[in-house]
Amino acid sequence: MSGEQQAAGTSETTRDAAAHDLSRRPLHGIHVVDLTHVLAGPLCTTIMADLGANVVKVERLGAGDISRQVEPFHEGESHYFAALNRNKRSLALDLKRGAARHALEKLVQRADVLVENFRPGTLDSLGFGYDRLLELNPGLVICSISGFGQTGPLRDYKAFDLVAQAITGVMSLTREPGRPPLRILIGDILTGIYGAAAVASALVGRVKSGKGCVIDLSLFETLLTTFPFFAGRYLADGELPPPIDAGPNAVPYGVFPAADGDLVIAVYGDHMWPSLCRALELPELAADAELNTNAGRVKRSREIETALVERLKAKTVAQWCEILAAAGIPNAPILNIGAALEHPHTRARGMIVEFEHQKCGTIRTVGSAIHINGEPIPGSATPGPMLGEHTEQVLAELGYGPAMIADLRDEGAIG
Repeated sequence: MSGEQQAAGTSETTRDAAAHDLSRRPLHGIHVVDLTHVLAGPLCTTIMADLGANVVKVERLGAGDISRQVEPFHEGESHYFAALNRNKRSLALDLKRGAARHALEKLVQRADVLVENFRPGTLDSLGFGYDRLLELNPGLVICSISGFGQTGPLRDYKAFDLVAQAITGVMSLTREPGRPPLRILIGDILTGIYGAAAVASALVGRVKSGKGCVIDLSLFETLLTTFPFFAGRYLADGELPPPIDAGPNAVPYGVFPAADGDLVIAVYGDHMWPSLCRALELPELAADAELNTNAGRVKRSREIETALVERLKAKTVAQWCEILAAAGIPNAPILNIGAALEHPHTRARGMIVEFEHQKCGTIRTVGSAIHINGEPIPGSATPGPMLGEHTEQVLAELGYGPAMIADLRDEGAIG
């Protein structure tokens, strides 16, 4: 075995060991009640589960999280759900029944965090409003994720990522000439990340105060923070920004065709311009004094684009990427998702993880982006649970004996 193979094997062994050593993760010992569904909420709690928290996903008896209905399916189980909800346990309850609500109360009493993304007011209707939750557990950190927040005129307005993108102006920036706006899946993802960061901060704050708190997050506000340059421009002078590709603020900064495909070139700052001209062998552009400043290049952006397009036709994407990298110019080929996931750097960073699901078989998924002390946080130790898979286990931890669990089942509070 070569030294490289030995190193790779050692790295994989280290990752595998870390995947099952929960005590090494920073949120080990934190108990999370997960009342979430779809994407933003589950992503928030998955980040915490990856970081070692004990996450119990409380699902509707019989139906569960609606993302269980998302393709692809294997043996009737959603691969998407199993990957997204990794490292969690499932407790299936019918919260319309008093015995099930009592079980949730006991779960809340031992919890550090509760995350939910129901429509505003739903928790109150179930008898678990903020006041009640904090009465049960004064140290509880509650994170509520919704479309538009817990207050304001749009509070009760139904929303998914697409709706929030439209109403926050995001889609006005992704419109190509003569075509409808593009949709990029960003609101749910960013809100989930915001949620995990907010919860972690609140847990630190609780160490000082000894008290819990209520976090109010919305897709609407998350997306309003997404484009600070464009928002700042409007707030400063009232100028509405054009679609992103229609009005460049840095040149050259965009997509360019080479002999066999497209690549991106990102020159952000005047110090890069001479290096680009040398790398592309365009001395006439380097000699033009007006083009030494970004303002001058923006003014003559079409002329520069024409010159670069003509020059880049001479070599392949791979050749230009090598030349530009050697010159210190940020660049990259435009890869499809498959090529990105199979990229050597993706593998070297330990970003693709595998686990065995009892029905789906081997599942490969993208792991956590977080590395601590030189090691990636393992993206998975266990797959997303079957609906109600851990109901008896969790109830036993809460002090329910076999007879009590049987009574819950007879009553229809659990499956």
